[in-house]
Amino acid sequence: MNPNRRFIVAIGQIPPPTDGLAYITSEYVKLLAEDHDVKVLNISPRVSKRGLAYHLSRTAIVLRASLHLVLNSWRGNRACYMPCQSDFGLVYTLYLLAVARLFGYPTYLHHHNFGYINERRPLMVATLRAGGSEVVHIFLCDHMRTCFGQTYWKPERSLVVSNAAFVSPHASRASFPTSESLRIGLLSNLNREKGLYLFLDLLRAARDHGLNIHGTLAGPVRKPDDRRALEAAQKELGDRLQYAGPLYGDEKNRFYESIDVFVFPTIYANEAQPTVLYEALAAGNVVIAYERGCVASQVGRNGIIIPPSEPFLPAALASVRNLGASRESMAPRASIARQMTDMHIAERTKARAALSALPSIS
Repeated sequence: MNPNRRFIVAIGQIPPPTDGLAYITSEYVKLLAEDHDVKVLNISPRVSKRGLAYHLSRTAIVLRASLHLVLNSWRGNRACYMPCQSDFGLVYTLYLLAVARLFGYPTYLHHHNFGYINERRPLMVATLRAGGSEVVHIFLCDHMRTCFGQTYWKPERSLVVSNAAFVSPHASRASFPTSESLRIGLLSNLNREKGLYLFLDLLRAARDHGLNIHGTLAGPVRKPDDRRALEAAQKELGDRLQYAGPLYGDEKNRFYESIDVFVFPTIYANEAQPTVLYEALAAGNVVIAYERGCVASQVGRNGIIIPPSEPFLPAALASVRNLGASRESMAPRASIARQMTDMHIAERTKARAALSALPSIS
C-alpha cells in the first residue's frame, strides 16, 4: 500500500454544464484519483438562471459539501482540494476554506481566473484570511502567481501547474489545408466578451480590403442578441463565414485541423489560461489573441499577441494579411503540434509530482 496515499475531499464544479473551470476541475480530480482516494463533491448549480432560487440551491449544495468535511475529519491522512470561485461565488469559497481550516484539513486552492487578480477585492482578502497561511495555492502560470502576489500578498505555499497538463494532444496534419484562402476560426461560448463581434468585424474588414480570408465559428450562442448578430453576419458575408455550432470530441478536433489561424479576441475580465488555445496549438494552429491572463505565455512564439491597450482590429487585420501573403513562412503545423505534445507531457509530469507530495504538507 502506498504510504503517501491520502483521502482527499475534492469540492468543485463538475460537468455538466461544461465550461473551462468545470472541465479542468474534473480532469484534476481524475489525476488526484490516480494516487489518492478522492471523495468528489460536485457543487455545480442545479438552477441555471441567476436569481434567488439559484443562490438558495448553491447554498444548500455548499452546506452539504461542508458537512462531508466535518464527517471525514476523523481521518488521519486527509486533505481538501477546491477551485477558487469568482465574483459572489467567493462567499462559498470563503466558507469552505474556513470549515476546512477549522477541522484541520491541509488545503489546496486552485486559481482559474484573473478577475480578482486584476482588481483587488475585499471579499478575496477575507477569503485568504479565512483559509490562513497554510493553504497551498495552485496557479496556472508564473505571471499569474506574480500578479496575485502584487495584488494581495505572496502566498507562503504555492505551485504552478499549467492547464496544458489536461489538454491531450491529438494527431494533426503536417501541412496546412490546401485551400487557397487563409482559414481563420474561433471556438468558444460565442458572445461579446469572448470576441464574437471582433471576429465578425475582422472578417468584414478582410473582405473590404480584398483579402482571401474565410472564417468558421464554433460553440454555443446563448443570448438572442448574439444569435441575431451572427445570423446577420452570415447573410452579409455569405460563404466567407460558416457557423459549425457546438462541437465536441472528434468534431472539435476536425474544426481545429480545418483552419490555419485561431483568432481569440477575448475581452473577458476573468480570462486566465483558456483550454481552447492549447487545443488550437495541439492541432498546429497559429494564434492571434488579445493579451489577457496567461495567454502570452501560452502562445509563446506560435502566434501574435495584441496588447489590451491597443485596438484589436487593425493589428489582427495586419497579421492575417501578412500570414495570408506569406503562408510558407509560417511555422510548420507539425512543429507547433509537437511543441504542444512536449509541453503536455512535461506539465502532466510536473502536476503528478506536485500532487503526489500532498501528504508531506500539513
